Amino acid sequence: MLNNKKFNIVLSLIIAVGLWAYVIGETNPTDTRTFRDIPITFVNGEVLANSNLAVLEASADTMNVTLSGTRSNINKISEKDITAVVDLADAAKGTNELKINVRVPDNVEIEDKSINKVTVVVENSKSKEVDIDVDYQGNFESEEEPITVEMSRESVIVSGPSSLVNKVVSVKAVVAEGKVTDKLKTIKSQLKPVDKSGNEVEKVKLSAESISVTAELAKTKTVPLIVPINDDAEDTLEKNTTVPKTITIKGKSSDLENIESIKTQEVDITEITEDTTIDLVPILPDKIQISDNSSSLVLIVKIQALSSKTFTFDEGDVDLTGLEDDLKGQVKAGKIEIVVKGTEEAMAAIKKSDLRLSADLGDLGEGTHQVDLTVTCGKTYTSMDISPQKIRVTIE
Repeated sequence: MLNNKKFNIVLSLIIAVGLWAYVIGETNPTDTRTFRDIPITFVNGEVLANSNLAVLEASADTMNVTLSGTRSNINKISEKDITAVVDLADAAKGTNELKINVRVPDNVEIEDKSINKVTVVVENSKSKEVDIDVDYQGNFESEEEPITVEMSRESVIVSGPSSLVNKVVSVKAVVAEGKVTDKLKTIKSQLKPVDKSGNEVEKVKLSAESISVTAELAKTKTVPLIVPINDDAEDTLEKNTTVPKTITIKGKSSDLENIESIKTQEVDITEITEDTTIDLVPILPDKIQISDNSSSLVLIVKIQALSSKTFTFDEGDVDLTGLEDDLKGQVKAGKIEIVVKGTEEAMAAIKKSDLRLSADLGDLGEGTHQVDLTVTCGKTYTSMDISPQKIRVTIE
């Protein structure tokens, strides 16, 4: 009896499996499957370009698509068999709602889509030429640094939406760590547009994707930096300037050996009337470059309005020096006015007693003479106006 039950159970299982296999093999039931992260392709961008327009952003660049069909057909499909296309031909400046056209194989149907439209923002396009800077990755020994001997090109055209192109301040030619050695070598480097913070700016196009950089390891040397400054402005402002005292340069040891200092181009601050930072331009000898440690060389100008104080003296306040022992001098000048200019703090500290008026009468004999009036001050000031600058002295 027990054996009959076991036999019936086994027989039932065999029949069930057989029926399932028959249904699957003969009827091929309908099935569904969701394909995720299907890339959205934007076409006819050249139509926008011809109107000086470009896509700034799109609300989505992938989507999910659910297909239905027989199980055997569904199982044969992969993501590459599904295309999602957005036509930009009819897009205009501003915000556009554009339909996504999804294409699938004929033997299946679209049951569902995660999105039907995409929001595309279009703005004016722009192109500009940007200098290429080489970005050497990795760490190097002390007093050693890569030096760029040659680049296949020194600038590149950046184009795209104007707001993004405006962000690009430099294009980096990235040289991977370990590529530069003490032997001269040419390296293919990918280009990367970056903003003022060094972050990559995406969704812009470059006229070249890579360049060839010829480089080798070089030595570094730190020398004094000489910055000539010109200021022809009137004494109405106090201009305090700050500049780097040294600069680190790099090159071959033989080229660095005789370099004792580096001079910059002259900086004219005549027209400067407010706090300002000015880039310095070093004048470099042939085959010498600026080290990365000195990549930011600036002159800082701090402006402070000047105050003034006027002091009045009598002719008897002038010390006469250099007279022979048997001679006497007398000043005939009337009132003497001294105008001292400087910062408010400096002017607050200056008193009349800090000024000394003198005239040198050395080598002069009897008679009346016009001599220079000299005024000295032991305190800090910016400028001094003396009236009169010459005084009449009678020697007897």
